[in-house]
Amino acid sequence: MKKTCLKLLVTLVLAIVFSAPSCWAKEKGYCYIVSYSMNGKIAYITPVFVAKVSGATYSEEEFVADVELIRKIEEQFQNYLAGQGMDNADFVTSARVAYRSQAIADKRIADEKKIFTGRGYTVKDANRFKFKN
Repeated sequence: MKKTCLKLLVTLVLAIVFSAPSCWAKEKGYCYIVSYSMNGKIAYITPVFVAKVSGATYSEEEFVADVELIRKIEEQFQNYLAGQGMDNADFVTSARVAYRSQAIADKRIADEKKIFTGRGYTVKDANRFKFKN
């Protein structure tokens, strides 16, 4: 009886040890940032970068991203703008986070560039911005 319980316990522990970390794993979310100034009619859009997000999904196109990640991304970009001599108070910065593939994020960037250009904004690429996860 004791051996059976011991074997069952060891099997259960091994199952938890080897299966749980894969359940806790985070996914790669493809992200970018849009920051625009209505005053200067200028919009900055970053290239797509990768951030770790939960595996939970909103849809076939997006993962769930937590508020902490969004704030971290936006804060880093605002610091980048300040380093470029821009006044953060003039800009509305928004992280577009957790797309499931690079292709989806690239399509969204192209769509946003068309929208801003259509509204008379000068769209600039913020290619030197690097997100530190």
